[in-house]
Amino acid sequence: MSFTEEIKIELCRSPMTKSCCLSAEVLGLLLFCNRFGPDRIRLISSVSDVRRRVQALFTSLFGFAPEERENDNALVLEDIDSIRAVYDWFGFQLKTGAPSLNRAFVEEECCRASFLRGCFLMGGTVIAGKKGYHLELVTPHYSIAGQMGSFLYEMQMEPRQVMRRSNYVLYYKNSESIEAFLTTIGASGGAMELMLKKVEKSLVNRVNRSVNCETANLSRAADAAAKQTNAIERIHAAGQLDQLSRDLQETARLRLEHREDSLTELAARFEPPLSKPGLSARLRKLIRIAEEIDHD
Repeated sequence: MSFTEEIKIELCRSPMTKSCCLSAEVLGLLLFCNRFGPDRIRLISSVSDVRRRVQALFTSLFGFAPEERENDNALVLEDIDSIRAVYDWFGFQLKTGAPSLNRAFVEEECCRASFLRGCFLMGGTVIAGKKGYHLELVTPHYSIAGQMGSFLYEMQMEPRQVMRRSNYVLYYKNSESIEAFLTTIGASGGAMELMLKKVEKSLVNRVNRSVNCETANLSRAADAAAKQTNAIERIHAAGQLDQLSRDLQETARLRLEHREDSLTELAARFEPPLSKPGLSARLRKLIRIAEEIDHD
């Protein structure tokens, strides 16, 4: 089950009590449905809970409900008298067939939340994964997209907008904005899951950064040890190892005997233990001696 389906199922458990909120939710459904015209109203959802809620909402408001069509997840209303009743309820003109966001139905805070819930149930998608976060509302109506943008801006939830395949998309990519939207429409469980996903992602990223940093450090240490060992071997091949000071001879011997040691580990093998800066200085000197031999 996708994250979108989980949230829509959660939303379908929202109580249907106040008639003003039922009207607002149905308005949201209609403005983001597949077709809302004077000859047909067609609402599509692959989530059975959503289809059942749509029918329950229509029945509560109008005394009738769109019929479910088999095999295409569609609810269709084609009876002209029923369509006229819907248009009249929301103050739309049947002849023009132009729906709009009738602000009279979203004046109260509870109605705004119900309206947005209807919009999301019919036209919404949300993704929270490794590649990021994305919530969008898709409508085929240019005017609705503009009105919705203004409406959400007034609610301090301004979305971005884009056109995609003749549809108009309002979307959010910021996780905080998505959490606020989900909380507003009544999907507090979905908002909490999104926050948990964000925490999990942050933790995974932190662990990965730590592992990558440690891996890089180990790689640099291994490269440095190989360079040091190679320098000592060149000095030995030139027959000059025995000519070095006792400190450098001891350093060379321990490095050759413990090629995979880190500087800290190698410094601890001296008697008495050597400081890490002191060991680094000795090893740099061995490398310079090897380079001088190569230049001779």
